Amino acid sequence: MHERKSERDTLKRKLEAGKNIHMPAPRRIGKTWTINRLAEDMRKEGWLIVELDVQGMSTPEKFAQRLCQKIQGQLPKTAGLHAAFKNRLDALIEGGWGTNPINAIGKVDPVAFLDALLEALEKEGKQSAIFVDEIAYFVLGFAEKSKDGAKDFFYQLRNLQAEYSKVRWLFTGSIGLNLVAERFGLGGAFVDLDTFILEPFDATEARSFLRAPATQNAFNHSFVASDADLGVVFEELGWLAPYYLMLVGNEVRPSGEPKGGTLTATLDDLQAAMEKLLKPTRKSEFAVWREHIDKNLPKTDRDLARKVLNQLSASTDGEILSTLQSAMVPAAPKAVRDILDILQSDGLVDCLEGRYRFRSGLIRRYWQQYEAD
Repeated sequence: MHERKSERDTLKRKLEAGKNIHMPAPRRIGKTWTINRLAEDMRKEGWLIVELDVQGMSTPEKFAQRLCQKIQGQLPKTAGLHAAFKNRLDALIEGGWGTNPINAIGKVDPVAFLDALLEALEKEGKQSAIFVDEIAYFVLGFAEKSKDGAKDFFYQLRNLQAEYSKVRWLFTGSIGLNLVAERFGLGGAFVDLDTFILEPFDATEARSFLRAPATQNAFNHSFVASDADLGVVFEELGWLAPYYLMLVGNEVRPSGEPKGGTLTATLDDLQAAMEKLLKPTRKSEFAVWREHIDKNLPKTDRDLARKVLNQLSASTDGEILSTLQSAMVPAAPKAVRDILDILQSDGLVDCLEGRYRFRSGLIRRYWQQYEAD
């Protein structure tokens, strides 16, 4: 139930139907795990799956190089791709690159290199798909260096996807691709992608995850807990991401009566585990959110985002938009709305009945205690 079987089946069906997919997902909810398992599912059915993490990349040359390495790693040296690809490269640059196609990067335009690579891959005769993890980081890094260069490259990449339609693409990201693309005028480069949003666990999936033998074996102390007591924990977590469920579970010290040979974790035990996570020695468990804002927003947006989060951390109930806008003067009202859109897209904030608030009570408490001015 917690292994994302339904989501994996849906993604597989879409890829089989010829769709290219954008799968945004907030941080820490098992995005990379899900696509890794999807890759295993599809390889068992004869697909050639290339998995590529592009976080930290900021140039098309690096993208082309890494993709080539990954494709080479998936195919035997005798595969037809090698001869076909090399012949195309010879035609482009008349030799001089040795025996490894990667040596041609820098001597040939990266889009032409990718064109040759995808043409050869499509002719390989197997169903194939390229899974690109953290695409928004690559778009952001490239566009910050060269907005025009990024615009040219990603629109050409879109054209290649249309031309070599037998090669499917799945893009994932923990920051909003749509928001990054809009900021740099790149929205049209990704308009053809089918959006599939990976959500956090619901309560049933979270219980299944926590009770799974593999999960329990990874904890410091195995435990059982009632649905009602787990429900109180889930309410405080708010956002049932596997990462935070594991953090809490690992700190549980069960003190109740044994059931089936395993001690019961009481509600007090579960709440004590959450309190442990808010000690100064555990700040690094949540610092990813501060780093997320510092690394992925321009300075003007970064400062405003911090002010908004500081305001929201003061209350479990959050704030309405007009109150936030008034508190953020001299920032323009639209700028505040845009920041809230970004924070919602990233999974840090949600809006219920017109009130913006932290999606997780535990993360709110961390922010209030350690990040707010």
